[in-house]
Amino acid sequence: MGRQTMPQNAFDKASRFAAKLDPHAFFAWATGLPAEKLAFRGWLDTRGLPFPGDPDRVSDTVARVEDPSVVQVPWMIAVEFQIEPDALMFGRLMVYLGQLWQTVKSDPNRGSRFNLGAMVFNLTGTGDASRDMRWPEAGFGTQLAVVERNLASEDADTLLAGIEGGKWSRGVLPWLPLMTRGDDSGIIDRWKKLAEAEPDFRRKADLANLARVFATAADRRLIWDKALEGWNVKESSVVNEWIAEGRVAATVASVVAVLEARFGQLPPELEAAIRGCADLVKLQSWITHAAKATTLDEFRAAAGI
Repeated sequence: MGRQTMPQNAFDKASRFAAKLDPHAFFAWATGLPAEKLAFRGWLDTRGLPFPGDPDRVSDTVARVEDPSVVQVPWMIAVEFQIEPDALMFGRLMVYLGQLWQTVKSDPNRGSRFNLGAMVFNLTGTGDASRDMRWPEAGFGTQLAVVERNLASEDADTLLAGIEGGKWSRGVLPWLPLMTRGDDSGIIDRWKKLAEAEPDFRRKADLANLARVFATAADRRLIWDKALEGWNVKESSVVNEWIAEGRVAATVASVVAVLEARFGQLPPELEAAIRGCADLVKLQSWITHAAKATTLDEFRAAAGI
């Protein structure tokens, strides 16, 4: 699939916000490490280094992370979120990590540099950002090992069990609607019980509102809206804006996905026209046209593109 042309779409904004709710818990969950085996030392200021292909997006999810049990060069971890997998993510990460390594120093001493790592979260679909390229006889080797989470294929029960057992904190609850069985009533009831135990009213509101955003990405918004009826949680105008933007982004992705599944890679000008549309009603009609058309020309004519 092609990637989103909106550098700061709603799901990216919501994902970065969710990662910052409880950064230590987020990295422990994302890496699978016990909490005591990881130390989050803060977010690094990398706003002057836009992610390749996204010149207008603020790069504010690059973290300093360390293993507190050993003395070693600290790690700089770049965290990327995408509504759908990007086939060029490996190359874009290589460029970005190289820029980070050259520009951001681990301490004031001359020559100091970070160890580098990358994490990619695919909110839908399955990505493959890691590469291990080797030509042993010639002595060549290039490797990028990415911690990649394909949330749609992860089990919601595993996340809940980890929180219930004290392995992870409630700060990772927002991601559950994206997961397998994230629309199951029993799973949602367990989610609500954990979220209701949050003593901080503002944090509780964040958990609920972010869950609604991610439920939109997974086409589960109505289920979660109904499940959260009656909650004494003040809705956020910013989050509601994210949800509206998110519904457009998710529908755009659906139109492209249907067309690519039926006709292969789209002509650049057609994909650009689809991704440039912000009219939700029109986009929803395009899904129907994409499913019924027998050729791309027939789709163009029906959609008026």
